[in-house]
Amino acid sequence: MKLSDYIVEFVENYVDSAFLLSGGGIMHIVDSLGRAKKLKTYCMHHEQAAAIAAEGYGRMTNKAGVVFVTTGPGGTNAITGAAGAWLDSIPMLVINGQVKTDNITPRKNNGGQMVRATGFQELNVIDMVKPMSKYAETVEHPEDIRYHLEKAVYLATHGRPGPSWVEIPLDIQTAEVDPKNLRGYFPAFFSQTTSNKIPMKTIVDMLKNAKRPMLLVGNGIRLGGGEEILWKVLKKLNINTATTIFTCDDLVTYEYPQYLGRQGVPGSKPANWAIDNCDVLLVVGERMQLTQTSYDYENFATQAKVIMVDIDENELHKKMINTDVAVHADAKTFLEELYNQDLTLNRWDIDVPAIDPSRYTPKKGYVNIYAFLEELSKHLDGHHVTTADGMASVGPHQALRVKRGQRFLTNAGLGHMGSGLPYAIGACIASGKQPVVCMEGDGSLMLNIQELQTVLHHKLPIKLYIWNNNGYFSIRTTHTNYFKKVFAADPASGVSFPNFEKLTKAWGFDYVKIASDADLHKVEKVQKHKGPIVCELFIDPAQPMLAKWSAGKLRGK
Repeated sequence: MKLSDYIVEFVENYVDSAFLLSGGGIMHIVDSLGRAKKLKTYCMHHEQAAAIAAEGYGRMTNKAGVVFVTTGPGGTNAITGAAGAWLDSIPMLVINGQVKTDNITPRKNNGGQMVRATGFQELNVIDMVKPMSKYAETVEHPEDIRYHLEKAVYLATHGRPGPSWVEIPLDIQTAEVDPKNLRGYFPAFFSQTTSNKIPMKTIVDMLKNAKRPMLLVGNGIRLGGGEEILWKVLKKLNINTATTIFTCDDLVTYEYPQYLGRQGVPGSKPANWAIDNCDVLLVVGERMQLTQTSYDYENFATQAKVIMVDIDENELHKKMINTDVAVHADAKTFLEELYNQDLTLNRWDIDVPAIDPSRYTPKKGYVNIYAFLEELSKHLDGHHVTTADGMASVGPHQALRVKRGQRFLTNAGLGHMGSGLPYAIGACIASGKQPVVCMEGDGSLMLNIQELQTVLHHKLPIKLYIWNNNGYFSIRTTHTNYFKKVFAADPASGVSFPNFEKLTKAWGFDYVKIASDADLHKVEKVQKHKGPIVCELFIDPAQPMLAKWSAGKLRGK
């Protein structure tokens, strides 16, 4: 059996879809993909987009999204997508081509290369990605292919998930192997609960004695398969709960009566007020990045005793959060133990009003983003949601009301521009081509606009809302606040954009324009559209937004 055929057979026995951009460095694998019996392959137009789509697939399935890329620039282009998966703990498998083994540059004793390159498009990508991978190795011997693939998938999906990277030279791809004689990877017994004992009695006593207990949940619960037990805990404890903004706004939704909304710097006021005023804070499955604690992290939850649960022990001892009880454990296992406790909590009621769009009225002739999100929420049934960064991400995470069972995907750790559309492609494919709403800023869309062709080619039912706010809203705001002027953020300062109506119509998309609140009735038409469609929102470049929170800002108020 040709080794490249074995790779494809391995992948199609693991997932139903994979993403790629063809190239000479993986020509044998691509040939084998073309003969795959079950695996569906989606050809993208940039390796970055292919990797981001694989991340979207991984987020939806909790399996390692698979992406195939070629040598040299294929690998370097995929790094951004893999880096996003690394920071957000999303499983991914990157299979990267490499030149023939006799064209790989020899190494010095110190590990450095003798010359910069020997083979055409040869780069030492493996050493580049090792700091941001669960596993990164070159297959040097054909008989090791099963071992490397099995180990890569296992490590990508166990413990704290993340990307794995397997590099396969061209001559290794062509080798003949006997699957029966390939050595496998047999991991030592792995316990999702670490060896540290959970101090449950201490935690129960703290929660019982609390006057203002609060639960803050992160995506580690979903990654650990803990969604169902989380909702059982919520129903039993009736505890005020917030989700960490950008990471898991779909984990707890407004169907839960004590849901306070999305917590973080651009988050909801009720959730941030609760952080500033609770007396016991239980954090489960969230690494507490600066988006959550704010840059004034020394003032984070200073009124509370903090209990933090994480699968990665190092996250429990960061300077951004003062943890009173550090619990090194899997989120699902912790919640199961918590659910089994005899525990009744004190109730403290917090008003959670809906955002009033009239308080954020833009200039005349533009659509109010909060009015748009209010309207979109009415027509969101049956749709998953993806966003990229900036206003087109912040606004939806503040105001969009997804329901339980819907997914809301955004990369929180890297926040890379242009990620929303590839996420939508990956999420759509992972969900059996269910409809997906994608929100991208005009500036962000330009980074992966080529993937509109992928959407059309596969007739993916993606509703793309382009937030046309005349460029980079977030950067423009930052420059104005710090420097009292704007540069490299809009057409007047050097960053221009095409006519999206002409462009997308020429591409073959149906197009809808929403230029003011009077056009918001068109949202229903867009949402009911069966295939791919583009809707462009014309937004005030100075659209008023919810005030940002900084730790301690709402204490005692």
